[in-house]
Amino acid sequence: MKRKSTARAFTLSFFLLILSFLIPSPLAGNSFAATRSTVDILAVGDDLVHSSVYRAHRTKKGYDFTPIYKMVKEDIREADLAVINQETILVDKDYSNYPRFGSPKAVADAIAAVGFDIVTHATNHTLDRGVENVLGTLNYWREQYPEITVLGIHKNKKEANKITVVEKNGIRIAMLNYTYGLNGHKVPRGKEYLVDLLNDKKKVRSDIRRAKEISDFVMVFPHWGSEYVYKANSFQRSWAELFLEEGVDVVIGAHPHVVQPYRMMHRKDGHRMLVYYSLGNFVSGQSRVPRMLGGMAKLTLIKDSKGARIGSYTLVPIINHIGARKKSFTVYKLSDYTEALAAKHDIHRLSPREKFSLAEMKKLFKKITGKDA
Repeated sequence: MKRKSTARAFTLSFFLLILSFLIPSPLAGNSFAATRSTVDILAVGDDLVHSSVYRAHRTKKGYDFTPIYKMVKEDIREADLAVINQETILVDKDYSNYPRFGSPKAVADAIAAVGFDIVTHATNHTLDRGVENVLGTLNYWREQYPEITVLGIHKNKKEANKITVVEKNGIRIAMLNYTYGLNGHKVPRGKEYLVDLLNDKKKVRSDIRRAKEISDFVMVFPHWGSEYVYKANSFQRSWAELFLEEGVDVVIGAHPHVVQPYRMMHRKDGHRMLVYYSLGNFVSGQSRVPRMLGGMAKLTLIKDSKGARIGSYTLVPIINHIGARKKSFTVYKLSDYTEALAAKHDIHRLSPREKFSLAEMKKLFKKITGKDA
């Protein structure tokens, strides 16, 4: 009887062993899935803090800019990495407007509070308030929000020569930020490291090649283009071709203060590069209708057994809503905006000869991008 039981047990064990080879294990499936990583990126355009913007957000204790972002806060926080172009430099006092901006450091507090991870600072306004305030801005970020990555400005030559790589979900993303110029200001001799300029093709090529060696993806954030023009100019197109040639994966532009098209570019060997020529304004005190429309780039980077590649991507239209007599500023996704809100926009007072409505903004977005809002 004992021998028969042993034989049956052996037969059953053998059967279960064979079955284990034939039926896929759930754990094996999870192991395969674990080799696939993704990073969802959100990027917005110019945080252009005019005097009307900081006056509207004055409080008894100082300044509070967080209400500006309340309607898009969830989108920002849902992203694995959220990027903002901080157009204006931050100062401790003597806040100033165009053409030499200087914004309260509370702007940085709001950017951090809402959930942005990366701030681009190489803009044509970087030197508006001198070297000391560039360094002051950088120090404030580092001392108060060391978890936030700041691009485009540097404390010294050693830091400027280092390629910034942000790692998220096991994916390494090299990030570069350059500006076409500095509104006539010149970087003092010996301090060329202070801000990254888009004026030396040899250096930029070198930066990209070094970035590719230490990352899975390379992203470039150029401050470029013609202001208030809906199409990329020759400068933008020329640099985009160089970026493509060198193997950049994503380009996200700023500066024109209006939305420009986005597209996927292809190299002959099959390499693809996603380029957003301009995301337009995120926030500003400007007073023309087209400058109220901005874009929120959303894209997914994928890394798996097949390699690294761009997944889905889109541009979400947004509106910089200005309350009556510039008493408030709020960013809305166009999908959350209404004709009732549009009727209350202060742009009707600021620029009465221009048409502004939800329907007009949808029409403009399609005119520029070719996409439905």
